[in-house]
This record gives sequence, structure tokens and C-alpha cells, in this order.
Amino acid sequence: METRSLQFDHLITFQMRDVKENWLEGVKLLEDFPLNHEIYKNGPVFFSYEADSNQENEGIFTYYLPINEEVEFEEDVTDFAYLNQFRLERALLLRQAQDEVDFNAAYNKIQTYAKAQNLPTEDSFICVLLEVYGEYMIDLYVPLKDRSGVQ
Repeated sequence: METRSLQFDHLITFQMRDVKENWLEGVKLLEDFPLNHEIYKNGPVFFSYEADSNQENEGIFTYYLPINEEVEFEEDVTDFAYLNQFRLERALLLRQAQDEVDFNAAYNKIQTYAKAQNLPTEDSFICVLLEVYGEYMIDLYVPLKDRSGVQ
């Protein structure tokens, strides 16, 4: 477990509401996203998840695809958007989270560590998917709350 930051520039992004178990659906959509010959993928697909306090085990997924430069979408493309930068200042990182039973187990492991270290966390996570030989290596980031104003 370590504390890290995360930053990507020039991203294609979209959101969807779903249960945690369906996280791969959005990844498939982005991996199949048609890029023209001047725009290409230059980083791993990743997503953030924020739990919905009104729905158990359901929340908002935001998926990100890093690309090499800024892009503008046609007006009829409403599901996807361009984001200039994604930045996460401080988060706890669990490398290769797929070694755990599932995301809940990996997330709980980080939460247990955070509580033991007295590190308050946000109610969200970011999952970076590194494809290696057709398999995913998963890095799980849990953002730390900003304590700069706390005495």
C-alpha cells in the first residue's frame, strides 16, 4: 500500500449508472471507441466509481480513455465528452487489486489500512486497467480527503 497521485491529459470520457459488478461494460465501450488516424490511445482505460447513497451497490461510473491530443465531438455525439485533464492529488494505491477476491475486497483492504493509519478517505475509487498479454492488471486508487483545513 502506498500514497500516490494520478494524472492524465487529453481524455475521452463518459458516465453511466450501474451496479459495481458491471464495471467491465463501460471499459468495453471505450476500448471499441472509433478513433481516427490522427487521434490515438496513449494510456490505459480507467474509471472512477462513486457510490449512490440512495441505492445499495449502485453508483456512477465515469470512464476515461487517454488520447494524444484535444478532440471535438460532433453535436450529435452526446454520450461522450472531451476532458482536458484528470488529476488526483493524493490517494492510497493497491497495485494489482485483482489478487483480491473482487473490488469490494480490495476496497475494504484499503479502507482497513486507511483507518489503521488514521487517513480519512473519500467514498469513491479509481481503477486503472493495465492490459498485459491480454489480461488486466488492476491498480485501485482510493482518494484521501483533504485535511489541510483540519487543526
